[in-house]
Amino acid sequence: MKAILAILTVLGIDLSSKEWAEKNLPLNKKREIVKDHLYFWHIKNRGIAYNRFSGRRKGILLATGALLAFYGGLLVRILRGKGERRLALPLALTLGGGAANFWERLRKGRVTDFLFIPVKGKNAPIFNIADVSIVVGALWMTVIPFLKNKKNDFTVA
Repeated sequence: MKAILAILTVLGIDLSSKEWAEKNLPLNKKREIVKDHLYFWHIKNRGIAYNRFSGRRKGILLATGALLAFYGGLLVRILRGKGERRLALPLALTLGGGAANFWERLRKGRVTDFLFIPVKGKNAPIFNIADVSIVVGALWMTVIPFLKNKKNDFTVA
């Protein structure tokens, strides 16, 4: 199943990239990769976006675990033919990213972030591959109801 493969791929890429960042990037130092556009900036995020709710590990794990269970249940329902099949792949991307961050937070009490794209005049976040997967999956799910061409509807078999 493509959805399960997507979850496992996101998990593998995210967890291995975080391990690479921990071994190869100095903590709290920014390194330019593409001039003015992309940086490696290794930080430890003990909260969620922008380190919000830092120190509330149990609450974050509970909320994240509940969301993962809900999304997992939706995916199982879809794969059994009882839901909108077009949601399977974006849901899998969101689940894979959420599971990767959840696993690291469970094991280490924090998440490794290491990618930074500056936005002029904004306090841009430092993020990781799991975060990208979550955002892409969520945006994709948001757009699906507006897609009218059912012949090319991103259905996952």
